[in-house]
Amino acid sequence: MEAYKQKIEKKYTGVSKIPERLLSFTIPIREKAIAFLELTNGSSVMDVGCGTGASFPHLEKVIGGSGWILGVEPSKSMIAVADERVKRAGWDNVTLSETTMEEIEDRGLYDGALLFAMHDVFNSMDGIRKIHSLLKTGARIVCVGPKLQEKGFLRILNPMLHQLFKRMAISQDNKDRPWRLVERVFVTERIVEEKHGLIFIYVGRRQ
Repeated sequence: MEAYKQKIEKKYTGVSKIPERLLSFTIPIREKAIAFLELTNGSSVMDVGCGTGASFPHLEKVIGGSGWILGVEPSKSMIAVADERVKRAGWDNVTLSETTMEEIEDRGLYDGALLFAMHDVFNSMDGIRKIHSLLKTGARIVCVGPKLQEKGFLRILNPMLHQLFKRMAISQDNKDRPWRLVERVFVTERIVEEKHGLIFIYVGRRQ
């Protein structure tokens, strides 16, 4: 697992320095994904692979000061930016855990789990089962990310998408259907396509 963390850190050191304005196109998708979680004021939520904490402001709007966010992130560079964001905003309802989902030792039960561009977790059955064990019955999991195009003219973008997957993830499995393992553990409620199908939003529920 330590070797895995080193690979993750190597991939994300540069990503942590990308100006957030360059990723502003993800804001509507983040907000839509968070809406699918159906959280309310006071809810607790796991942000799995929280990165720099880009989803935190949108989660805070929904859960309020009485809610709770657990941000899980194995990259030192990414979580350092997330920590600075939390301190700057003055949020006292955010816990950051510098570890993988597979290794986390949390015993709480959460109202939802957000996985934004977390292809390695999508392909980790141990990670998916750990998320399942930490969610309340009926809680939702929402996964967001790119996917390969199986038909239509957008297939011409698949070489670029292959490169994106190489840049963002160690696992290169299930790029056509990234939620393939998730739906083995959770009950699928819906799969929504964004950006003409280039990005998916998977919504599942814990039974």
